[in-house]
Amino acid sequence: MVQRKKVFTVLTVVMAMGGLIVLGEVGVRLFVKHGDITPEVLRNRSIQYEPVIFSRHAFKQESRIVNNPFGKKKKLVWEINEKGYRGPNFQADKPDAITRIMIYGGSAVFDTKSTTGEDWPHRVQGKLREAGFASVEVINAGVIGHTAIESVGRLFTEGYAFKPDYVVIYNAWNDIKYFSSPKTVLRTLRPSLQGFDPRIHYGSVVDRWLCEGSQLYTVLRRIYYKAKMKIGKEGLRKAGDTQKSVDTLNPNGFQQYQLAMEMFVDLARNIGAEPILMTQARLVHESNNLTPQKQKRIDYHHVGLSHDALLETFNRLDRIVRKVATEKETNIIDASANLSGKVWAFDDHVHVVPKGSDALAQFVADYLQIILKNK
Repeated sequence: MVQRKKVFTVLTVVMAMGGLIVLGEVGVRLFVKHGDITPEVLRNRSIQYEPVIFSRHAFKQESRIVNNPFGKKKKLVWEINEKGYRGPNFQADKPDAITRIMIYGGSAVFDTKSTTGEDWPHRVQGKLREAGFASVEVINAGVIGHTAIESVGRLFTEGYAFKPDYVVIYNAWNDIKYFSSPKTVLRTLRPSLQGFDPRIHYGSVVDRWLCEGSQLYTVLRRIYYKAKMKIGKEGLRKAGDTQKSVDTLNPNGFQQYQLAMEMFVDLARNIGAEPILMTQARLVHESNNLTPQKQKRIDYHHVGLSHDALLETFNRLDRIVRKVATEKETNIIDASANLSGKVWAFDDHVHVVPKGSDALAQFVADYLQIILKNK
């Protein structure tokens, strides 16, 4: 009799759990969007990288449409062309009639908050053509996460082959991320091997089977890994507390940044292109007093700096860009002086919303018009 009661109890618990699972599965399928987004679907929709030597990685040279199905990037579409750059394909051997402008940088150039054709480099192209420069072609050479030295490396090892007439560099935020490291770039910059990522790869045959058969499992799995991996605005969060002041940063970081700007100018001239330096526009600026709520947009944790320290660091980089432009007698687009601190323009620390993207594109296009007319 006792044995029967135990069996009955176990069966009751199993049936109850099974019922809850069934109800959960039905609920997810009826009320939760994107429950069918498995790791394989995410992988196929993601940007594909390949490790390279002169930067940590590059976009694979394959035509790919990246759909962002959920989150803050919801409904954004990114087009990667067969040469590994954002936007429509272009001829590797530049036609003589084309004036080619390549804009280098990180995600602030890639313009992660804008959909296909609306990233600010391509907005610049549209505005210049509307202004009568029909032969202008702008190539978005921004790669998410790249620093100034990686922009130099990519121009040195590939960009020159596309015979650009003008090359622009727009870097700062990604460089600041590494200023707290006591090591030099030689010891920190390594090709990305793209190891196992459970968000876009299955852990086992059973994991695949469950993802393909249960949307409840897929959703719970996604929530679990997001919490476990501590994913923030800039990807995986860095460990450690914020720095107390700029004095705690490695001074070699600032010197490295200056060297990158100087090398970019010299390299551009060596390949027959006109170099253009840009200061980086950002949300944090002495002209605004950000409320605690608005300061949450800025990922201080990832650069390891307090508000005042980040402000001072950005200002130092601005001065470096202006100094190099003066000493090298090259063009400079002072986007920082024009757009920094304007809350309406930014989604976070350096990434612009569509309105900000258009404002930045207009400012850059206006300056380029002057250069092109003089040319």
